[in-house]
Order: sequence, then C-alpha cells, then structure tokens
Amino acid sequence: MAKSPSENLKGNILFFSPNEEGTSYFTDSLIYICDHNDHGSLGLIFNRPLELKLKELFKGMKINDINKEQGNVFIGGPVNPGAIFILHSSDKAWKETLRVTKDICMSTDYEAIKDIANGNGPKKYILTLGYTGWGPEQLNDEISDNAWISFAEDSELIFSVDPEDQINEISKNVGYDIRMISPDFGNA
Repeated sequence: MAKSPSENLKGNILFFSPNEEGTSYFTDSLIYICDHNDHGSLGLIFNRPLELKLKELFKGMKINDINKEQGNVFIGGPVNPGAIFILHSSDKAWKETLRVTKDICMSTDYEAIKDIANGNGPKKYILTLGYTGWGPEQLNDEISDNAWISFAEDSELIFSVDPEDQINEISKNVGYDIRMISPDFGNA
C-alpha cells in the first residue's frame, strides 16, 4: 500500500507519478530510498540497466582478478553519474556501508567493488552509476504534491525480478497499475 508523506521514506520504493506534461528523466523509474533525513534524501534507481556490463566496468577500473560476474551496471540517477553506488543484501558490509534496513545496505567503498569483481561480494547486489537526490524537505513536498508514489521495501522485487518486469510486479502486488495513477488524485 502507498505510504503517507509524513512517514520516514528510508527503505521505501518510489515511483514517479505519470502526468500530462509528458515524459521526465524519472518516467517508469523505481527508486529505492537509501537515506531520508533533515539534510535531504538519497535514492538509487534499480530498474534501468545500462548497456555497460559489470565485467567492462571492472576492467575499466583496472581490477585484474575478475570473477565470472554477469549482468549490467544500472543508472542510479542524474546526480554524480561518475560515482559507483552498490545496493546490496545485508549479508556483507564494508567500512563505508550504510545499513538502510535489516535486509538492504548501500555501499560506495572501493573494497566492496573489488570484492564483487572477485566473486566475494554479497549474495544480491546492483551496481549503479550516479544517484537520485533531494534537498531538505524536497522529497516530502514532492510526495505531498503527488509527484511520487511510495511503497514498502521489497528486496525480492529489487534483486530477483527482471528490471523490465518490476513495474508490472509491483502493480500486481498492490492491486492496480501504478502507471495509471494521476498526480492530480489529491490527498485525504
């Protein structure tokens, strides 16, 4: 079920509400909120894979001992697109790991990237380039304006469902097509 804007959004999934003004950078993006506090909010898009393969990224970083890692790098958001962020299961942590919830963490540590490349990373992970950010109270204001729909964390959706199926899966889970919600629906 969608959450109210007054709740702490850390650990939630956001979906950009469709509108009549056309497409946006965030159209059809699912964003996992890694941090939400008085200083602002940080999230990672987890359903937009890039053409860039993990193996290519690791080679470009001059990591030599690359395991047989498969998969793509994802676009995490428009802010700082040269930085690597890792959304991952909580079974492994490093010095710079932020524990978001009991099941999901976010890391930016170079050692985490090397461990993943070497096959010693967490069981589930997504590497993203860049992040999505909001200033103080900006995200709460945007949710109050119905720009975003907020859903409870779902680690299976994030890590186990194919990115092209994730919007349909979350729609099935909540019982309605989230792409059909209008930002003009109002607040109670």
